[in-house]
Amino acid sequence: MNEVSRRSVLRLLGAGTATATLGPYLAGCSAAGGAAGTGNSGREAAPWPTFVKAVGPTPDLPATLADSAVNGYYTYPSELMQSVAEPPGDGSKISAQILTYSPPPNPASANKLWAAINQALNVDLQLNLVPAAEYAQKLAAVTATNDLPDTMLITSMPRAKQFVAAKCADLTEYLSGDAIKEYPNLAAIPQYAWEAMGHVDGGIYGIPLPRARAASVFHVNRDQLDGVGATDDWTRDQFVAAMKACSAGGRYGLGTWAGGGYAVEVFAGAFGAPNGWRVDGGTFTPAYAAPEYKEAIAFARDLVKSGTFHPNSNTASQNDIMTQYYAATLAAVPGNFMNYANGVYFDRVGGRFTTDVSLPIGGQHSYLGSGIFGYTVFKKADPERIKMLLRICNYLAAPYGTVEYETVSLGLEGEHFTRTSDGLTKTALAETENENTVPVKYIADAMEFIQVPGNRKATQRGFEVYEKVVALGTPNPSLGLDSETADKDSVALGQKLSDLANGIIAGRNDLAEWDAAVQTYLRDGGQKMADEFAAASAAR
Repeated sequence: MNEVSRRSVLRLLGAGTATATLGPYLAGCSAAGGAAGTGNSGREAAPWPTFVKAVGPTPDLPATLADSAVNGYYTYPSELMQSVAEPPGDGSKISAQILTYSPPPNPASANKLWAAINQALNVDLQLNLVPAAEYAQKLAAVTATNDLPDTMLITSMPRAKQFVAAKCADLTEYLSGDAIKEYPNLAAIPQYAWEAMGHVDGGIYGIPLPRARAASVFHVNRDQLDGVGATDDWTRDQFVAAMKACSAGGRYGLGTWAGGGYAVEVFAGAFGAPNGWRVDGGTFTPAYAAPEYKEAIAFARDLVKSGTFHPNSNTASQNDIMTQYYAATLAAVPGNFMNYANGVYFDRVGGRFTTDVSLPIGGQHSYLGSGIFGYTVFKKADPERIKMLLRICNYLAAPYGTVEYETVSLGLEGEHFTRTSDGLTKTALAETENENTVPVKYIADAMEFIQVPGNRKATQRGFEVYEKVVALGTPNPSLGLDSETADKDSVALGQKLSDLANGIIAGRNDLAEWDAAVQTYLRDGGQKMADEFAAASAAR
C-alpha cells in the first residue's frame, strides 16, 4: 500500500480523544455544555452562507446524507481538477497562528513544501505554530493584546466570541447568503459547521474548519469478536457477553484512559440519552438529568464489576491504552470514527488483526459530533486585504482531488511523492515535510472524505457505517447558541458530575448519589445555562 495515500492524503485528527472527535473548539465542554459567546444585541442574524457543492472527482461511494455528506473514494484520482484559477495572494506577508501536533518544521527557506505553498498562494506565509497542548494558553495570551496575527484559529476559550466581536473583522458582507459564491471552496463548507460556530452579534466573523459528524464509536478487534460469536447488530446483553468473553488470559474487552470517562458518552448516545441537552417545547434540560444517561453510568459500572474493563481504564494515558489495543490486548476502545475511515488505525495495527468499527449498541441511537474543529478569524483590515485573506482560505479549503489540495496536502511531485499506476508513493522528504508538519489545514480546510488506501473492503465498510451512524444521530441543540453562564461555569460544573460518575463506575460512590448531584448542578448554574440556551434558541 503506497505511503502517501496512506498517511499524507488523509486527515489525521488524533487518536480518539474529545479533541480528535470534536476539535479543541468543543473539547472542554461537558455533556451539558455548549459553545458560549455574545448575543445578537438586537441585530437580526445574518443568513448563513449559501451551500454550493464542491468541485472534485466523482466519488466511488457518493454520500446520501445531504446535510452531513462524506464521500468515499477507493483510490487517489489519476486526473485532478482545478478549483482556483489564479494565485490568490498579493505578494505580502501573512501571519497566522495555528496549532500543531508535530515537531517544528524547517522554516520556509529550507522547507520545500512550505515554499511551494507560499508560491502557490503568492504570499509569504508566516506560521506561528503552537503545540496543541499549549494552544489554549497561547490563545488566551494573544487575545488579551492588540498585537494580533492576520489570521488566528479559535478553539475552546472562555469569552472567545466577546474577543471576536471586539477585535476581529466582521465577514458578514463577504460570506452571508450568495456573497460566499465568490469563494466557492468556502461555499462547500456544510451549513452545520457554520451553525456550530455560531453568529457573533448576529454576524459571521469566522470560517469554520468542517469535520465529519460521526461522534466517538468503538474501534474493535473484529477477529476477537468473531471468535466469541459477536455480531455487528448487538444488543446490550450481547455486547456484555462479548466483552466478558474477550476478558481472559491477560486480555480485556474494553479500555479507556484518564479523562475517557469509561466510554459513558458512547453508551449514553447508544441508549438514547439527549446529546448535551433535551429540548421539549423550547425548554432545555441537561443530558445529566435524563434516565438514559444514568443508565449509561450503571451499565459502565456493571462492566467494571465484571472485569471487562482494563484495570487502568481511568488512570492510564491514552497512548498506553491505544498501544494495548494495537497489540490485541483490548477488544474495544472508544475513539474518533475517522481514524478508521482514513486508514490511520490500519497503519498502527500493522496487520496483527482486523481493526473495525462497531455500530451503536442496540442500533437505534447515536450522538452526532459538532462537525467543527474550530474556526479562523481575521484581524481587522481594509476591505481589499480582507478579500485577499478570504481568497487564501478559499485556496486552502480546496477539496480532495484538486490541484490545490495536492499542493497543500501532498507537496511537489518528484520532491514529496512520485506518481504510479497505483496512486502515489511518498519520498523520504515527505517524512518531515507533510500536511501535519506544515499544517495550513488549521487555517482553512475542506470537508473530510472516506478512504482506506489499498483496502476497498474497509473503505466500503467505513462509508456504510458512517451513513448508518449519522442517520441515527442526534445533534447537540446548544451548538452555536450563547450562554454567559456556560462560558464561565460549564467546565467546572460538568467536572464535578464527571468525577462523581467515575467514582460510581469505579465503585467508590453509590449510584443513588447521582440525582442529588444533578440537582446541585442545576442549582449552581445548570438551570441558568438551560434558560440562557432556551432564550438564545428562541431568538435564533
